[in-house]
Amino acid sequence: MSILHWEKAHALPQDYRLRPAYPEDLSQLVELLLTSFYPQDHVNRWLYPLLRLGIQEDIKRRLKSSPQQYGCLVVVDKSANFSIVGTVEISLRSQFWQPLQPRRPYIANVAVQPRHRRRGLAQQMLLACEYISKTWGCKRLYLHVATDNPPAFSLYRKIGYDVCYQPYPWQRRQMMVKELFF
Repeated sequence: MSILHWEKAHALPQDYRLRPAYPEDLSQLVELLLTSFYPQDHVNRWLYPLLRLGIQEDIKRRLKSSPQQYGCLVVVDKSANFSIVGTVEISLRSQFWQPLQPRRPYIANVAVQPRHRRRGLAQQMLLACEYISKTWGCKRLYLHVATDNPPAFSLYRKIGYDVCYQPYPWQRRQMMVKELFF
């Protein structure tokens, strides 16, 4: 990832700071992603150790990726000993059915702890991803949104993302895209 001046480029509330993720953030990242995307209930509580291990190994591997192809950002709460309260990942990906086509920037794993939501943290992380995408020379930015997550869908629409195609009724997520202007 190129050197970015996060504090100047993005207007976070005063108690928060946006920065790249470091390998020592791994355990906090894993817990945030695990609790955000796999709420613990009777069924999956038995799977938690496996889910935790899988997420940990995936993040560990991705954090070693080239900064020209991958970035993981975190928002830390300065008033809570700089604990991680939000994260997002951006990477250059090719479509599996078109591996020879140019890679495109894709946002994944947007997560903010519930008690830190509705403060603009996710929006600022997404704007930082736009900046990174532009430094990579890309003109569009893609992401998926769960069809049962209206708050995320509303946020993405608010900041300029459009639905690429309508999902089939059985699909639980849909692709969105944003045109980036230089």
